[in-house]
Amino acid sequence: MTLSKERRCLVWLSCAEIAADRVQKLLAAQGSATALWEQFGQGKRFSKNGEANRILTYYHRESVLDSLLERMEKQGIQLLFSDDALYPTLLKSIDDPPYLLYCMGDATVLNRLSVAVVGTRHPSGYGADMAKSIAGDLSEAGVCIVSGLAIGIDANAHTGALQKGGTTVAVLGSGLGTPYPPENTGLFHEILNSGGAVITEYLPDARPLSFHFPHRNRIISGLCRGIVFVEGRIKSGGMITVRTALDQGRDVFAVPGNIGQYYAEGPNAIIREGAVMITSVDDILDELGLKKSAPDTVQEAKPSDPVSAAILRALAKEAMGMDTLQTETGLTTDKLIAQLCMLEISGDIKRESGNMYRLTNH
Repeated sequence: MTLSKERRCLVWLSCAEIAADRVQKLLAAQGSATALWEQFGQGKRFSKNGEANRILTYYHRESVLDSLLERMEKQGIQLLFSDDALYPTLLKSIDDPPYLLYCMGDATVLNRLSVAVVGTRHPSGYGADMAKSIAGDLSEAGVCIVSGLAIGIDANAHTGALQKGGTTVAVLGSGLGTPYPPENTGLFHEILNSGGAVITEYLPDARPLSFHFPHRNRIISGLCRGIVFVEGRIKSGGMITVRTALDQGRDVFAVPGNIGQYYAEGPNAIIREGAVMITSVDDILDELGLKKSAPDTVQEAKPSDPVSAAILRALAKEAMGMDTLQTETGLTTDKLIAQLCMLEISGDIKRESGNMYRLTNH
């Protein structure tokens, strides 16, 4: 991998994990990364964190930097600098865009119309189903799904997109050579094999340190036109992403949850503050200026989904409330609520006043 001196110096700066806003200030003051390299040689130091020893190693032993670049090339890791054509345009518009992205997969998908789906690592069954369903339906509408590869909502969002043949992007808080969490390594490769991309602003062997993830979240929202907060507490990484998205001028959507349940705190709170409450994926598509779906007929439930089939058969008779539906289907309250929400999001049913449900085409 052959780079100009300026770009080599930017890779060198990323070795110390100096935050993007700090590098912006340094570059504005000194004019170039090459100037910072030269000042470093004169004794000026730019970082005090524990990774600062790396920048010293790469400075005095440029062969180590050469070895790193060669290894990344063999692994298929692309370097995306902020002035590259493939660097995501929307991300470039935020206040503190990464000066360098490490990317595996198809970098062109980073400029597609995208929506982030985020939330807790410990979702309810309802939350996991919602993340998967929302991501899948958005994918069918041509939207790229962005999330953070974490267990829980993130993993379900990526999986939902993949199951519908869609494209998804994972943004890591670690290096591409050390995907985190390790139990999602299979999903990491599935995303790449399906034509998606995995990106980070950290070196390939960077560890998943706690301070990486708030920085990671600004990239998740920065890539997207909007974000969907599925489940999570008020004090959570999902809420950090929501706040960041609002600062970046992104649309924010929320999945309403049961009052009193801890995992519904965050979404319910931002709905009170003005976030768009999702009653179907059409709510998102409408806000994004995409054509809303208008199915002429109710799709028959797949044999592998007998729960949906039971609800659709019951509603084919007439509109029903929760109590009648529960009697007709024999489902528990929690299971019935979760499945009704999924069918609303997919556009198969609609809820009317008095909590009456009916088929969309009736």
